[in-house]
Amino acid sequence: MEQVFAAVKGLIENDKKYLLIKQIIGDEYIYDLPGGKVDYGESPYETLHREIKEETGLEVEVSRALGMWWFFRKTDNNQVICYTFLCRAKSTKVDLTKNPISTENIAEAVWVSKEELTEKITNPTLLNLVKEL
Repeated sequence: MEQVFAAVKGLIENDKKYLLIKQIIGDEYIYDLPGGKVDYGESPYETLHREIKEETGLEVEVSRALGMWWFFRKTDNNQVICYTFLCRAKSTKVDLTKNPISTENIAEAVWVSKEELTEKITNPTLLNLVKEL
């Protein structure tokens, strides 16, 4: 039975560059923003800080909410509603080894320009959010 999940994502900015993670989903690679599912009892802000730290090793400051977007996961067809926040990185040193369990499907993390960001993102509702920056 399909389910709906709440999640948060962070568009992390540093010196006019934005962080993307390249994830293995099924049998393909996609570029995405760091973040993940909100756990019961956890605030979206707590989730954002936890997930970004787990996936990238980065500490961030949340600047503002960007908006909401959604997708259906290819692996199980569950719907994910993502609330996305613009964040500022406290450093640019990404460490994908901080939490191997959560990063096992992350192939790399890259800092990209706004133009590259809009070229690499494939989800149309997320793309609309980042184009408004």
